[in-house]
Amino acid sequence: MSEFDLEEAVHIYGPKLFRYVYTLLCNYQDAEDIVQDVFISAYQGQAGFDGKNVSAWLYKIAYNKCIDHMRRNKMVSFQELHEDTSIVEQNYDTGYSPVIISALRQLSNEDRAIVLGRITESLSYTELADRLCMTECVLRKRYERAKKKLAENLQLTEREVF
Repeated sequence: MSEFDLEEAVHIYGPKLFRYVYTLLCNYQDAEDIVQDVFISAYQGQAGFDGKNVSAWLYKIAYNKCIDHMRRNKMVSFQELHEDTSIVEQNYDTGYSPVIISALRQLSNEDRAIVLGRITESLSYTELADRLCMTECVLRKRYERAKKKLAENLQLTEREVF
């Protein structure tokens, strides 16, 4: 990735990555910092990039940085971060209603990443399994369970949600 390509990647993927990271962390400033770190890491690690799928590569970096951040800050649950969904509306329009954000926060870290990858990003099971470093079989089962939990959190049937 040359500097021009990095600039283009920031322009194309920056807002989407921010939305993804923000939805995972529920913290505006942390999301900004991590997205910036993603692009710095991408630029520094461009020699190791196979050139196949820029989007998947950037999202994988973002996911790993979010997990590292949560471990560093001992974030056990997303629910502890922001119970007030008005924070989302004040800082950044994620495209999700406060009800959806609240329901997503009730999922585990990995389940939220799985749901976001499958539903909002329309990733295949193969792409998502690669991003999250798990087998496709495990991912499929986790996704089915996460959908059920999300439907319960929304008090809807799975058909109404998905």
